[in-house]
Amino acid sequence: MLFVMFATAHPERYGDLFHLLRNARVPEGVKIIEKLEIFGKPDMVVLFEAENEELAAKFVEQFGKVGNVSTYLAMRVRE
Repeated sequence: MLFVMFATAHPERYGDLFHLLRNARVPEGVKIIEKLEIFGKPDMVVLFEAENEELAAKFVEQFGKVGNVSTYLAMRVRE
């Protein structure tokens, strides 16, 4: 399953969010495809695969401590 996570840091936690982006705990069954820092809002985007929603939630929850997080299930476009 493919997921897209958007995160915006709490005002006093910018450094923490970007540190976490570089050093996140990635559970077995989750694979990071791309991590992007954004100028503007949101502050970062992470594209990742997870075997199921529970693993995706386990990965994403660590970011909620330092920012507002939205995560969406994504589907590849078939030509």
